[in-house]
Amino acid sequence: MLSAQRLTFLFLLIGAVVLASSSVGETTGNSVWSKFEATMHGPLALHQEFEVERRVKLGYVDQVQRYQLVVDFLQGMWREQRIGGGDGLNRVFNGQDLFEFVPGGSEFTHKKQASNKDELLPEPFETKLNWKKAKEVQSLPCGYSGKDHGCVVVDVPIKPWIRPGPTGSVITMTGGTSRIMIDAETGVWLRCHTVALVESSHGSSQWDVIYTIKQMSFGAAPAAALFQLPTGLHEVQQFTPWDEGSIKKQLAGKPAPDLQIKDIHGNSISLAAFKGKTVLLDFWTTWCPSCQSDASSIEKLNQKYCDKSLAIVGISVGEERETVEKYLKKHPHNFPVVLSSENQMPLQYQIHVFPTYLIIGPDGNLMTVEQGDQGFAKLRNDLKKAGLETD
Repeated sequence: MLSAQRLTFLFLLIGAVVLASSSVGETTGNSVWSKFEATMHGPLALHQEFEVERRVKLGYVDQVQRYQLVVDFLQGMWREQRIGGGDGLNRVFNGQDLFEFVPGGSEFTHKKQASNKDELLPEPFETKLNWKKAKEVQSLPCGYSGKDHGCVVVDVPIKPWIRPGPTGSVITMTGGTSRIMIDAETGVWLRCHTVALVESSHGSSQWDVIYTIKQMSFGAAPAAALFQLPTGLHEVQQFTPWDEGSIKKQLAGKPAPDLQIKDIHGNSISLAAFKGKTVLLDFWTTWCPSCQSDASSIEKLNQKYCDKSLAIVGISVGEERETVEKYLKKHPHNFPVVLSSENQMPLQYQIHVFPTYLIIGPDGNLMTVEQGDQGFAKLRNDLKKAGLETD
């Protein structure tokens, strides 16, 4: 076992040249997984911090999310925290029951573990893998500071599975592979790259997800409440969607959560700096027809009021810089444009319906929110109430 000390990783990138390739089957596959199970259920706490890049290709739509994932294990219990992206959920497993909740929210869901054969695990370990068909790709040093360990890189097929999705839908994993860099002594994962095909009510999609370890500690005592559900929450079957109605109910008339972000040119943006002006946050994507039809009206609004009483910030959601820059050449904006794929967006600004418009008053309070095809039509009245006439 590793000593109880803080470890910082200089991650060694896996090159394109494969040093060794052999079918290892149960020998290495089951061995490294058994070692990780022993580490998970052992008496020493394991703390891991991953950087995650998640890409989903659905038809002509490419979406990308980048966020941090923090995972803690102790004696079969675990906690998963997503920071700056994903669905914002925290998950806690106390050895028997799985609880999911949004930090700062009021709801939680509850699921019992059905059997030991279907053990509940956090990202990235939750993918059902066929370890008997694992193939060794490479052996190399792990890259630990101090006393190093040997690592093994394996390709492991994903077993097909069916899971419930949001709003009563069903998600089916039809096939894929995970390439994983694993500490051969402890079974701890340092990197995981999963490529998989998925079917849902929205159609076929390809998932491409990379988890890269940045920091880890082994043996430090975790906080006592780490594996407990926070108090004051009420149980629900499904979380209330974070949409126009929920945003109005929870945030309207209250100080808007601050944003500390950078625009596409690297300029810093803070909501606090706009105090005294009405602020319009425009959440959009390049593939959204309503966003495209509203774009000229938003730009006219900016030209009319940008030097006076209005500040507009466009937030492109879940798309890469190259895609957005290509779009802006055809549809130029003179107001700041922010890429959510390059910024850690607070949970309150993780929007999934497009377009969505948030209006923040000169006092810094959220006035209202509008979304969907009729978003800008409703927005005209909202802006008029704020003293801004639209053409």
